[in-house]
Amino acid sequence: MPELFGRLISRSDLAQCTGDAGQLGGIRESVLQGGRAGGVRALDVTTGSGLTFTVLPDRCLDICAATFQGASVCWHSPAGIAHPAYYEPEGQGWLWGFFGGLMTTCGLTQVGSPNVDEGEHLGQHGRIADVPAEHVRWGSDWEGDELTYWIAGTMREARLFGPDLRLHRRITTRLGGLSLRVENTVENAGFSRSPLMILFHCNAGYPLLDDGAELLLATSQVTPRDDQARAGLAEWSRFPGPQPGWQEQVFYHEVLADAERWCSAAVVNRRFGGGRGLGLVVRWRGDQLFRFGEWKMTGQGAYVVGLEPANCGVAGRHAAREDGTLQFLEPQQSLKFELEFQILPDSAAIEREASQTRRLSQR
Repeated sequence: MPELFGRLISRSDLAQCTGDAGQLGGIRESVLQGGRAGGVRALDVTTGSGLTFTVLPDRCLDICAATFQGASVCWHSPAGIAHPAYYEPEGQGWLWGFFGGLMTTCGLTQVGSPNVDEGEHLGQHGRIADVPAEHVRWGSDWEGDELTYWIAGTMREARLFGPDLRLHRRITTRLGGLSLRVENTVENAGFSRSPLMILFHCNAGYPLLDDGAELLLATSQVTPRDDQARAGLAEWSRFPGPQPGWQEQVFYHEVLADAERWCSAAVVNRRFGGGRGLGLVVRWRGDQLFRFGEWKMTGQGAYVVGLEPANCGVAGRHAAREDGTLQFLEPQQSLKFELEFQILPDSAAIEREASQTRRLSQR
C-alpha cells in the first residue's frame, strides 16, 4: 500500500480521491529539442513521494537526472545530453557525450582506459552508453494496493565478425516509492565467445554532495589507484566543498555484502536542509558485480563522487586479459546484473543506513 503525503492509502481510496492516478505519479514521454540533445527521447518518472527521475531510451535507457523534492541527488557533466549520432569512439572521445546523471552504463566489451587489445583499438568505457534502445515499452501495473511503474527495452552491441551482445533492461519503481530498481540481463546472442565488461557509473552531485558529506561503505580493504589517491587515503570517505586545482582520486574497495549478497554504498549529507539530512544509496549484488571503485572528483565544476560497481577493473580490456581477470560470455549464455537506488529522506533514515554499515563492517 503506498504512503502518500503522510498517510497509507489503498487502491480503492485512491480511486475515490482522484480521477486518474496519473495526477500523483506516472511516466511521461517527451522528445528533447535544441543543440546536441535534439531528437533524444526522454521518459520522465514521478513517484508521488518527491522522487523523480528521467530515463533516456536513445542513450541505453540510462538515467540522466534524479531529484528528491526538487533537490538533485546526481551530477550533470558540462557535456550535457547528446544524441548518439555525436558519439566519438576514439581515445577519450566518450567524455564528449558523458552526461553523468544518476547512472551511465559502461561496456559491454570494454571498460576503462583506451587501449589496444588483440589488434582492436578500444576507446574509453566502450560503446553501450551511446546505443539507442529497441522495443522500448513502459507502463504501470496494479498488484493489490501497490502500483508499479516500469520501463523496458533492449540494446544491441553487435557487428559482423565481432560480438553479438544484447543488454535487456527493466527499470521499476512504485507509487509512493523512494527507490528504483534496474535489472539488467546481458545475453550473448552470437556463436562465439565474447569478452564481457560492465560498469555502472553512478554519480552523486550537489546539493547532496557538499562540504561535510560522507560515504557510508562497509569495506574490508581500500586500495588507492595511484600516488594522487594515496595522498588522500585517510579522507576517502569524507568530501570537502569544491576545490581549485583538484585532481581526481580513485579508490578500489573490497565491499562486504549482507546475507543476501547485496552490497551498498551511500553518499549522505547530514547538514542538508538545515540538518534535516539527505542521502542516496546504491545497492548491487556482490556476486554479480564483484569490483567497486570510488571516483572522488571534488574539483570546481567537476564536483562529483562516482560510485562504480562493476565486474572488472578500469585499466581497459587488454590489461584485464593480461592479468587473467577478463570475464567472458559463452554463446547463448546470459548473466544478470541488478542494482537499486534509494533515497534517504531524513536524518533518521541516514542513521539506519549508518547502523547497517557498522554492523557489516564489524562482522
